[in-house]
Amino acid sequence: MSRAKIIFLFLLVGFLSCREQEPDPKGLLLNQPLDEPEPFFKKLNPELSFYRIKLGNQVRRAIAYAPGQELIIPKLNGKIKFSFGVIPQYFLKHQQAFELQLIDQSLSPEKIIWTETISKEMAGKWHYVEITLSKPSERIIFRSDIKDFGLVITPPIIFTKTSPAQPTIIFILVDALRADHLGAYGYSRNTSPNLDELARSGTIFLNAITASPFTVSSLTSMFTGLYPWEHKAVFAYSLILRPDLITLAQKLRENGYFTAGFSATYFHLSDFSLDRGFELFDETCSEKFFFGDAECLNQAVSNWLEAEARAPFFLFIHYVSPHAPYHPPLEYQNFFNTGLEKPKGEIGEGDVQRFTSNRRFYQIPRAPTEKELKWLISQYDAEIRYVDEQIGRLVKELYAQKGNQPLLVLITADHGEAFYEHKEVEHRTELHWQVLHIPLIIFGDQIPSGEQIKSLVRSVDIAPSLMEYAKVSPFINISGKSFLGLIQGENEPERIGWAINFKNKKRFQISLVMPPYQMLVWKPKNKKIELYNFWDDPEEKNNLALENVELVQNLLKLFPSYEQILSGEKPPQVKYDSETRKRLKSLHYLK
Repeated sequence: MSRAKIIFLFLLVGFLSCREQEPDPKGLLLNQPLDEPEPFFKKLNPELSFYRIKLGNQVRRAIAYAPGQELIIPKLNGKIKFSFGVIPQYFLKHQQAFELQLIDQSLSPEKIIWTETISKEMAGKWHYVEITLSKPSERIIFRSDIKDFGLVITPPIIFTKTSPAQPTIIFILVDALRADHLGAYGYSRNTSPNLDELARSGTIFLNAITASPFTVSSLTSMFTGLYPWEHKAVFAYSLILRPDLITLAQKLRENGYFTAGFSATYFHLSDFSLDRGFELFDETCSEKFFFGDAECLNQAVSNWLEAEARAPFFLFIHYVSPHAPYHPPLEYQNFFNTGLEKPKGEIGEGDVQRFTSNRRFYQIPRAPTEKELKWLISQYDAEIRYVDEQIGRLVKELYAQKGNQPLLVLITADHGEAFYEHKEVEHRTELHWQVLHIPLIIFGDQIPSGEQIKSLVRSVDIAPSLMEYAKVSPFINISGKSFLGLIQGENEPERIGWAINFKNKKRFQISLVMPPYQMLVWKPKNKKIELYNFWDDPEEKNNLALENVELVQNLLKLFPSYEQILSGEKPPQVKYDSETRKRLKSLHYLK
């Protein structure tokens, strides 16, 4: 064969291998994560499957509409709300617009009561629809002339005038919020006037702890009632929530709750399956992570309350303002920096990366100076003041719309924050009290006001507590236990709390909390054991281990074994896509 023919064949093979494959909308849609069916809609359309569909930065439970299908809606008498969308791949294959219609088949002839022409400009995002019927209808269907898979429709919300007895539940999480930087926990600066007032109107837990110093692992524990070594959603394995685990949102949704989540964290929680159980999981405000997240979240939640909310609902809101970099909005930057000199460069803008193990390759390791620490803390506190005011505004709106509906609000954090008390900043590698101790405030119907509870509670207790409040059957075989009995004044044995931080698959630091003591142990053991009395020494400056040998030996007997921590089902290894890796790296979680 001549050289020219060889070159031609080589180029032809290269061309054919590089040629883009024709889009496959059906294959793409039907490979999305499955979700639980909506019971009433599924009963009328038994052939349907429900999926977790992400368009833009919103994930919704939806049906993949099949061409020629007629979707039956339950009997209607009033208002109906739903959302629809089209995946972008559809219009890569089909250029022509198509129609989506709602048709009343109880009339003869049938009548179109709503129609929308869907063009390629509408692809890649959700579109909200609200329709009020002039009179009742026995049978309404969705119909479309779409030529292929690509259209997705959320189960319609049908509104009635009855007032449900179940309480609405609001779960507010503030990322990286140290309990001891709030006035309600004794802080000298006026960082939290709204949270302090809410604490006075309800019950505050003075000794609440997280199970993990990393958001995804911590939230997984809050949503499942399991410790990190039980759910294994940790960096050392995979951060993806295992498919066999049931979440708080799933349980509430199964029991009649409309579930919605809003998060502004820079990496998307839905990428780790923490959107499981939510009808809507909105991460649009992730683009505001570095500036103005709280206002963005408030607006998104306000829009949802007005347009889509249906009582009873479970609403999860994840504010991220106190998370590094500490760069509050301009009007808050001078709240707490009187007499302080702003450091030059990135530190002056609240960036602490150079003091972490994930510092840039050209940065020489060093400790922050006292001047730098004071500035960083002043800006961290200003971030708290900013998010505090936004939470105050949101709670006022929630109560303004409450009516006669019972309402419960829980406010907490995924972890605290370190400022070099133990030669670490931020939180991911820390388990001392500054990171472990989280605020926990709960208020609403049937919650005593002005109560302060000193007994230990754990982040794994949140899910069972909210389920008990909602009168929902609890999880089985979990580590968490409801704390509602403590609120009601019941006597019970002091709880033991655990937290863990995996260095890798074989090495970890584990913390035992049994008031007034916290004990820190590395396994395999090659570092000193630490024992602190955090009631007398909240900064944990005085290690009591050497002078309390018998106490240390007794506490060590309580620790789970090394083999127990590493045993159990592990999630499959998953490679993060380039965008997720970029976002995790920008927050100093990956190198």
